[in-house]
Amino acid sequence: MAAELLGVGKSRIRLDPEATEQLQDAITRESVRGWLSAGLIWMVPKKGISRGRIRVRTIKRKQRGEGQGSKKGAKGSRVGKKTVWVRRVRMLRHILKVKRDRGELTNQDFKSLYLQVKGAQIRTRKRLEEEISSRARR
Repeated sequence: MAAELLGVGKSRIRLDPEATEQLQDAITRESVRGWLSAGLIWMVPKKGISRGRIRVRTIKRKQRGEGQGSKKGAKGSRVGKKTVWVRRVRMLRHILKVKRDRGELTNQDFKSLYLQVKGAQIRTRKRLEEEISSRARR
């Protein structure tokens, strides 16, 4: 009952060996609470194993072998930020060129949208399509 009240396991509860007769009368939660406050029942502090050495080791491990030359596996497994950016910009520029060639964009609109893609004002295909459709409405 004391373990439930304190929210710990039974193995962490200790009873005063000199007060065993008194503790036998503790059959209600209220009486157990009384013995807890009196100090006849107490909780053993939790033992811990220091993780300090492990933390140092993991920090050292994380600092090594993350360079571009250390990456192995599938080509798309760990793509760098720059690679992602280059692919995205190329895709958006391709869309712009196709739409200009089809006549959906004027050269003026093409130039301003091209610069917006370059300056990261337009980052997604959806945003580009919205911008093109808003320019078509004007």
